[in-house]
Amino acid sequence: MNCTEEENAMEAKPICQAWLRPDGGKGIRNKVLVLYTVECSKHVAESIAAHFQAQHRDVDVTGSLACLDNQAVVQRMLAYCVHPNVGAVLIVGHGCEYIEPDRIRDFARAHGRPAEAFYLQKVGGTEAGIALGCRLVGEMLEKIEAGPRAPMYAHELIIGAKCGGSDFTSGIAGNAVIGKFFENLTAAGGTAMMEEVAEAVGLRGHLVSRAVNEDVARDVALTYDKTMEFCRRLGRYSISPGNFVGGLTTIEEKSMGAVVKMGGCKIEGVLKIAQRPRYPGFWLLDVIPDDKPEPAFFFGGDATGLLDQIACGCHLVLFNTGRGHVGGTPVAPILKLTGNQETFDMLSHDIDFCAGSVLTGAETKAEAAERLWGLIRCICNGEEVHAERVGHRQGTLFFNYQDPRRVVPCRY
Repeated sequence: MNCTEEENAMEAKPICQAWLRPDGGKGIRNKVLVLYTVECSKHVAESIAAHFQAQHRDVDVTGSLACLDNQAVVQRMLAYCVHPNVGAVLIVGHGCEYIEPDRIRDFARAHGRPAEAFYLQKVGGTEAGIALGCRLVGEMLEKIEAGPRAPMYAHELIIGAKCGGSDFTSGIAGNAVIGKFFENLTAAGGTAMMEEVAEAVGLRGHLVSRAVNEDVARDVALTYDKTMEFCRRLGRYSISPGNFVGGLTTIEEKSMGAVVKMGGCKIEGVLKIAQRPRYPGFWLLDVIPDDKPEPAFFFGGDATGLLDQIACGCHLVLFNTGRGHVGGTPVAPILKLTGNQETFDMLSHDIDFCAGSVLTGAETKAEAAERLWGLIRCICNGEEVHAERVGHRQGTLFFNYQDPRRVVPCRY
């Protein structure tokens, strides 16, 4: 990344000229999103998106693989349609599945997004569907590329954080810098979030003590208890052989490093899948099922967890990786960082930021967080993260069973 800034502090002046949406949202990207409602229409949807990606135009694709519907999958898809980074939507259905493209289209239109939908069974199949989709997306791109812009400020940003491939540097460098950055962002009126309650083993009291009031403390405690019961029933916790190779010894040790992403922030509340934060501050995201704790309904890779934060409205997500990572997602940029200089040197064309200077004493956490903010401002102004540059767009929308109305006690 070559962008430089004279001033990286979160002052009151705009950070970028964002894309202004009819519903008042502001995006740092201006995408057409192609959604498929079942695996049978995935090839056509991906072919449509690939046509424009080859032209270096901002078209992304994701969707549902199953014929059956699921509330969490549908809510994610609806959330992506009205994400601030999405300017228009095309929904490609097959014709036998439960999820109805027309209803998703109508939801997107009701929120001011140009949107179209069709079934492959009704338009002539694969080749006709690709041709029709390319025509529709081309028209949408022309429309949104001429769309209005507006100043965007730090207090309007929603930024998430996740870690993957953690090593001994994650808790004392990479995640620590994220924590300091989140302190600065929330102090400036912005919004931050993280999930990974499964990586807070033994830290129930610590999380509860961070709640802003007794109601939030209760919700945090219920979420923690449900998560630990989920892990107990599955007989596994969120630690891997790769973490051991990276120098971590126990899930408790990994958990302490993961929670450092909070910095000194207070927890404003607990979000369910695809819920937007109701006001600024730091939020916990609960992705654990309230019912049906079978792993087939939940487990995905890192990209799936990143997509769950994006469904909550994150403009971008910070992804700390001690041992290295190469992935990215549709809809929002994934800024990958590491606290391990060796990892960064090996994967410098995939990882965007190195916080290893904190370990050597060359920078303080505050200085590294200010440097990270400078890079984020560049990305908000259109600079691509490496995952965007090389074309990573991973993530699967797994089934999940949550009650989106409230935080509930464990029902396993």
